[in-house]
Amino acid sequence: MSDTATTAHLLGDPTRVRIFDALTAGPLRTSELAAATGMTPAALSRHLNLLRNAGLVDRSDVVDDGRGRAYQLRPAALDGLAGWLRSTSWASELAVASAQPRTRELLARMGGFLDAFAAGDVAFFDRHLRADAVLVFPGLAKPLGKQECLDSVASHPPYRRYRILAEPAVRLLGAATTVITVAADVGTAADEAARPMFITAVINEHDPWQLTHLQWTPAAPTETNGTVDG
Repeated sequence: MSDTATTAHLLGDPTRVRIFDALTAGPLRTSELAAATGMTPAALSRHLNLLRNAGLVDRSDVVDDGRGRAYQLRPAALDGLAGWLRSTSWASELAVASAQPRTRELLARMGGFLDAFAAGDVAFFDRHLRADAVLVFPGLAKPLGKQECLDSVASHPPYRRYRILAEPAVRLLGAATTVITVAADVGTAADEAARPMFITAVINEHDPWQLTHLQWTPAAPTETNGTVDG
């Protein structure tokens, strides 16, 4: 695992995120950090050791009494993580799930929608959704049209998980229509856990390519709560 990937893995723990959040205000003594995070000294020490070993946090002696210790973030390590996050996209991550060139291209297109949600990029949706596009998500009383989708971009939570479970099925319909069906575990920042879904997309192969139909079907029973599952 690369250093940046290790860093990202460490920060996947909500406890360590609390420590990071507290240290953004500046260096803190161990007692101050424990109070800010609501952690016991023993638990705090374990997490701080992991962060120090990864080069994310520095430890120093407190000058005024010579007994206590203070911790602070290492900016260089954070800059490296920020650069890695900026270079990582759903488009590139989904594309590597298949060895088939055509399938990789289609997966990258699907990943582009996830990236556009994260960036609030309404223009991407406007360009790549056909005017009569229909989007069907579990939990909704009726399908969404293009304008409804555009209106939801700003408030849609970013995706945190989209793991392809099997080689996608790709079919050509006529000269200018492609259908791709994907089985994936999918979850956004608003979801407590990822959910298995069958996702079918119908794409019109003009310039630019445009999504004409999208349907999400739960691979396992889910509760209907009236919220967008897409």
